[in-house]
Amino acid sequence: MRILWLAPWPHPLEPLAHPVPWVSTLAHLLRQQPGIELTILHWTPKIETAVEEFERDGIRFIYLKAPSVRVDILTLYRRRIALLKAYLKRHCHHYDLLHVHGSELQVPAMTARLPVPQLLSVQGLVSQYPPFVPGSERWLKALWTLAGYYERRYLPAVHHFICRTHWDQALVRQLSPGCTVHHNWEVIRPAFFRPLVPLAAKRLQVVFLGGTQVMKGFREVLVAVDMLRQHLDVTLVIAGQASPEGVQAAVQAAGLRRLGPAAIECRGQLSAEALAQLFSESLCLLHPSYVDNSPNSVCEAQVAGLPVVAADVGGVRSLVENEVTGLLCTLAPSSIAQHARRLYDDPALRQRLATQAAAVARQRHDPAVIVARTLAIYDEVAATVRVPA
Repeated sequence: MRILWLAPWPHPLEPLAHPVPWVSTLAHLLRQQPGIELTILHWTPKIETAVEEFERDGIRFIYLKAPSVRVDILTLYRRRIALLKAYLKRHCHHYDLLHVHGSELQVPAMTARLPVPQLLSVQGLVSQYPPFVPGSERWLKALWTLAGYYERRYLPAVHHFICRTHWDQALVRQLSPGCTVHHNWEVIRPAFFRPLVPLAAKRLQVVFLGGTQVMKGFREVLVAVDMLRQHLDVTLVIAGQASPEGVQAAVQAAGLRRLGPAAIECRGQLSAEALAQLFSESLCLLHPSYVDNSPNSVCEAQVAGLPVVAADVGGVRSLVENEVTGLLCTLAPSSIAQHARRLYDDPALRQRLATQAAAVARQRHDPAVIVARTLAIYDEVAATVRVPA
């Protein structure tokens, strides 16, 4: 079966782009399956030619030269949509199935009415995000409102979806009435499946993987850790795009007095191995996101056996059963701090949550099951979809 993925796989010239591990890990597993020919299509303004093609690790990659981010926004994404749509119209007949990863980047507008079976894996649903954006992030709210327009307009033309949580399943059925929803989880990188080890930290530390993203709860985490430091000598370790200078500027802007430079460590983008090691040395993961579907960081922490304190938003409840496989909090910093303090004060609770979460998550993210389910969905969609002439 010849499969074309439209997926946000960063070009080698974009080393700082998000590595989308849930996409790359599944791709490397699928390309090992007999009878599967996998091609990945994406775009970038970095390349010199109109089209760049190459093969790596048994996967064929195609990148189209897209407008710069600024031009893309100023044209309301229409130039990029037209570019990809024209390419797909010329080449889609070479493939048995189009698998779209995410609806946030206007891909359903590019694939509309193409004569080939299509399947869309839901990552997030950007049309649902603007109400959760705080007033200080007006630019982000405007961008998500624009992206949400395309999502609302073109998702009704998609008839097969892969969903993960109760939240995305309910919303997809609203956005595309009569669609078929296939359930499957994302694949987690192998490094997080290593044998569980007890807390081995040389110091007390909590982890936040959202960089300085406001929507991931960056500001709430700062305040919560400042509260914790009133009684505990705890360090906040931040992974993702964050600089010590930028973090300290946010600390000062919030008027926090206990979070000096020595209390916060910025690690940048970490490999799976480095992240798994960080998890083994930490008290818990803090994930007070404003809105989320199936956050990969929560799944990875659970698989690795790190207790999670996560905001009860979006689809998170499909991952975290409160008091069983993690602790659900609100966005209030006091709630975040209270739950983290519980894990510190009660080692038995911490161990119980870690063990139970790992058992559930390792079964939930079993790579063999996910690959088999993906292939079965491909066969079903390819066999049942009526392709217009």
